[in-house]
Formats: sequence, C-alpha cells, structure tokens
Amino acid sequence: MAFSYTLFLALVLLFPGLCAWAGLRATERTDLLTPRPEKPNSTATLFIIALGAVAGYLLGAFAFVLQGLWCRLTGLCVAVAFDPNIYRVVFTSGRTAGQVTDLAILAWLLELALTGGGAGAFVGWLARREVVKDRWDAIDFGWLHPAVRQVKTGDAVILAYVVTNTSHEGASVAYEGIVQQLALNDDQTITMLVLSRVDRFLLRITSQGIQRVDEEHEPIAQMQLHLSEIANVALEVIESPKTDLPPVTSGRPLKLAGDAA
Repeated sequence: MAFSYTLFLALVLLFPGLCAWAGLRATERTDLLTPRPEKPNSTATLFIIALGAVAGYLLGAFAFVLQGLWCRLTGLCVAVAFDPNIYRVVFTSGRTAGQVTDLAILAWLLELALTGGGAGAFVGWLARREVVKDRWDAIDFGWLHPAVRQVKTGDAVILAYVVTNTSHEGASVAYEGIVQQLALNDDQTITMLVLSRVDRFLLRITSQGIQRVDEEHEPIAQMQLHLSEIANVALEVIESPKTDLPPVTSGRPLKLAGDAA
C-alpha cells in the first residue's frame, strides 16, 4: 500500500484513540487471565478508538481554554509568531496558523503527542474505577467473573481439575493444581491453563462410578495445558488463601464439569 499524506493525517487524528485502546489493553492485563486477541474489524475496538480520540481532543481543547483564561487573568504568557492552538489551526484550514516555523511544527506535533498520552492515561485511569471495571470484567470474563473478582482481591485461589485426552487401557491421565494463568477464546472456552503445585493421577469409569487412582509422588511445580490436550476441566474456588495453603494431596474427590473443548 502506497503511503499518502491523507493516510498520515488519518493516523495522526486517530492517535489519541489508539493510545486510549493501548491504555485499556494494558489495564485489563492480569496475572490470572491472558487477554484475548482483538477480532478483525471489531466494533468494540473501533468504539474504543473513536471514543478515545474524542476524549483526547476534548481534554486538549479544554487545556487551551484554561490556557486562554490564564493568559487573560495573569498576563504571564509569551507571544509567539504562530497560533499555538492546533485545533483552531485545523478547523480554520490553517488561516490562523501564522508563521509556520520549525518551532510551530514542533509545538503542534508535541500537542498531538501529549493529547494521545493524556487520552491513554485517562482511559487507563477510568478502566481501573470499580464502577467501570466490574462491568467490563463481566463482559470480558463472562462465567469466570465471580471467581476472577475474588482472585483479584486476594481472597481466593482457583483449583483446577483437568482430565486430558491421554488414556491407556480405559484410564485417563488427570491433573489437579492451582490455576496460575488461563486463557479464553471468543466463546469463553478455556484454551490454555497454567497450573502450579500439580498433582497427577488416573481416572477410570467403572460400573460403580468414577474411580481415582493415585500414587505417591512429589507435585509438579508448574505445568501448561493446551485446549487440544484437555478433555474436561472443572474449577473450584478456594477462599481465604491468606494463610499458607496445604500441599496438594491425593484423594480429593473429582468434580467433573462440561467438556472444555
């Protein structure tokens, strides 16, 4: 695609919105959940970029209003040969630009950069407010939202029971451990799990029900499981982890949930 001046202007005008989107993505990252990649042509992403651009330019315009009031009330302003208000220059098609000097170009570009930084910082601050964060997390995490909220506040950990696709003579390999990180797709299906302090065991389905077969061994320090390896996963929220958790031991009853795949 050939580079054009129109494309450059469009990117400059959208710069505050792109900064706002980056601020939001940086804020929503957690140690527990891996953020989903953006969808192509996502209307939600377009909305954040447009909203961030508008918010950034409102902040920038408001700053120039405050600057005008300061100059009129105190007279402590320095006269320059160009119009420092980039928005007035844009809306008047450059008729109020004055002398387009090197300093003028530097000042205008710096104003746009500060506007983008302000938009990103403002959206990041807004996304951390509880009234926004709870609603955004409910959309992003879906059915995992209550558990994620408890983990974020430090009041709980999530214990995962994972049955894998690996089997031998009717016995399936399964793992039990503390969820360190997980990822969801657009259907809010678990696509990746990172477990710590992992206990491994076998599961057999008999006429009497599900039989768990354990052996004495040391827990695995850390383990990653991908969707292609997971046949079934169940999560259990364990509250009050402020005291040291006991080591993972064998013999816990397994609670099966719907297939993860």
